[in-house]
Amino acid sequence: MIKVFMNPKPREAYQRKLECFFNDYEFVYEEDRDAEVIIGSVKPEQIREFRNLKWFQSYAVGVDAYTKKGVLPEGVILCNAPHVHSREVAEHAFASILSAVKKLHLYRDDQHQNRWKDEGPVKEFSRLRVCIVGFGDIGNILAKMLKGLNMHVIGVKRTMSEKPDYLDELYLKEDLYKAISDVDVVVSILPGAGENVHLFTLDTFKKMRKDTIFVNVGRGNLYSEETLRKVLDEHIIETFVSDVYEKEPLDPESELWRYDNLVITPHVAGGYHLESAYEAFIDLCIENLTRYKEGRKLLNVVEERFDR
Repeated sequence: MIKVFMNPKPREAYQRKLECFFNDYEFVYEEDRDAEVIIGSVKPEQIREFRNLKWFQSYAVGVDAYTKKGVLPEGVILCNAPHVHSREVAEHAFASILSAVKKLHLYRDDQHQNRWKDEGPVKEFSRLRVCIVGFGDIGNILAKMLKGLNMHVIGVKRTMSEKPDYLDELYLKEDLYKAISDVDVVVSILPGAGENVHLFTLDTFKKMRKDTIFVNVGRGNLYSEETLRKVLDEHIIETFVSDVYEKEPLDPESELWRYDNLVITPHVAGGYHLESAYEAFIDLCIENLTRYKEGRKLLNVVEERFDR
């Protein structure tokens, strides 16, 4: 019988569904290092302790912590979970844009200071120019939401494809500076591996207008913390909204907490807060568990490995 360690333990209804569907798997919910399969999450530094591991099904889209050289034992299959988070990440980015444009974070800060203050002019949604860097599944969903409010939407992706009707402009990543040079909002949905590590330098942010809002729902290592602090200290752009950070969780003593031009959320954009996202992940698990049992190729296999 194949032993499957699920961490965290699935919600009760889904646990019953999995156990009823697969009577030839042994599902365990306390750490068992004899497990052949891990579904969910395990710290990268602990994964080599699972001596019988053959397949790791992450519940995340970004698995760069596991693609670093030496983290996964040779021959272990790594799968991620794209698409299941797409709508919830897109909605988080959409809400972040609307809130930041209307300066709601400043009014929340004022509330905590018992301060009745007008924070000044805001922009009209229908006149916004928004650039989405990392135009995949999430970016496509977000673009449709933004276009619904008549915004001018620009996409940036690694390889060129036909431009969808709900996108006004489409650029390759090599033209990033051009794409971000004259927009109100830049949204990053990039993964944090390979050439994307520290892609956004101080010079990159200086290519943006000073009234730009930057929203990051991709990865925190797309820029260094030193760069982030300089952007905030020097007010190179107007507002920085980030769900991800180079080191997580943020230290309670981190200087980042003190900035009023930084909006912090604790890596929750894709955290299965939508029931539909969790259902989609369980469906993915069912499909891949079936394929694994039958010796067929798994969905969403991540082949790339990086030195850092």
